[in-house]
Amino acid sequence: MSSAFAVDRAFAVIAFKRRLAYKTQWLVGLVLGGGAMLVSMAMWRELLSGGALSGYDWDAMRAYVIIGFITATMVFGAADWQIADRILDGHVAIDLTKPVDFQRARAAEYIGSMCSTVPTVVFGVAGAWLLFDPPGPVSVTAGILTAVSLLLVFPLAFGITYLTVLVCFWTKRYLGVMWLREALLGFFSGMMIPLAFMPSWLQAIAWALPFPHFTTTPSAIYLGHVDTAGALGLLAAEAAWAAGMWFGARLIFNQAVKKVTVHGG
Repeated sequence: MSSAFAVDRAFAVIAFKRRLAYKTQWLVGLVLGGGAMLVSMAMWRELLSGGALSGYDWDAMRAYVIIGFITATMVFGAADWQIADRILDGHVAIDLTKPVDFQRARAAEYIGSMCSTVPTVVFGVAGAWLLFDPPGPVSVTAGILTAVSLLLVFPLAFGITYLTVLVCFWTKRYLGVMWLREALLGFFSGMMIPLAFMPSWLQAIAWALPFPHFTTTPSAIYLGHVDTAGALGLLAAEAAWAAGMWFGARLIFNQAVKKVTVHGG
C-alpha cells in the first residue's frame, strides 16, 4: 500500500514540477482570471445596487464571485491535454504494459497539476480581498465545511475530466469534447450566474448533474444558504459523485482498451 502511494506521490510531484517550469502560465492565469473577476464584480455591483436578487445582495455576491474564481482557476488550470495525448498518440498502449494503474497515475498527475494553480489562487484571492472586502463565512463550521467542499473539487474535477478524455478512444479528437465540457461546467456550476437566478426546471436539471458542486455548493455553505445538515448533505452528494465517476470511468476504460487504434506517423 505504501509503495502504491509513493508512486502516486511521484506522479503528482512530476506533474507539479512540470507546470512550475512554465511560470508565465501563472501570470496569464492571474491576469485572465483576475480580469474576469473584476469585470464580474463591476457587473454585479451595478445589478445589485438596488437591493438583493434571489437571495443575493452585493455583500454575498462579492464572496460568491471570489469562490467562483477559486474553483474556475483550479479546474480550468489543470493539465487535461496531457492525459488526452496519451490516448491520441498511442502511449496508452505502452502504459498498459507497465505495472502501474493507468487511472491512478493520471489522477495523481492531474491533481499535481491542479496544485500548481495554488499561487494564482492565493494572489488572486488576496487582491480581491483587499479590493472588495468580502464577508467572511457565516460561522466557523461553515468555513470548515466550505474548505472540505473545495478539497472535494480535486477528485470531482478529475472524474469529469477523465471521463471526457476517455471519449478520445472513439472520437480520435479532444478539442471539441473539451469545449463542450467547459461550457457545461461553466454554466451548470453557477460560475457564470448563480443557479438561483435560473428557472426552477433548469435548476432541477443542474442539480441532477455533478456541476453545481464546483461553485454553488461551496458558496451556499459559505454564505449560510443551507444549515449544517444541508451542508453535510451537499458534501455527501459531492463525494458520491466523485466516487461514482471514479468507478464508472474504470468500467468505461476496461471496455475502451479492448481495441486500441493508434493514429500517427
